[in-house]
Amino acid sequence: YNGIAISKNDKEFVVAFDNFVNGRLQSAANTGKALATIHRYLQSQALKVCVSYIRQLAINYHKGYYDERNEMAAKRAAMMYDTLIYGNEIYDPEYNELKS
Repeated sequence: YNGIAISKNDKEFVVAFDNFVNGRLQSAANTGKALATIHRYLQSQALKVCVSYIRQLAINYHKGYYDERNEMAAKRAAMMYDTLIYGNEIYDPEYNELKS
């Protein structure tokens, strides 16, 4: 989040999530299942965050902003986001231009 215009609340979430994933996460699958039980409106909002994260990893992949530690995550994110783009689920001309 360095160099990114981000609110204090959003930054606090990023730091908390970073700390959670870096040592406190015990099961990504179970955490995902539990998140899917939050209020339905919040599920929609959480998915927006998830898709935005996938989009940024996909952009990083296409720009070569990854290393061997996160190459698989970046590559898979690009594959997922491309599927949404090509399936006309998301309209993102900026991303399409990046890939040209």
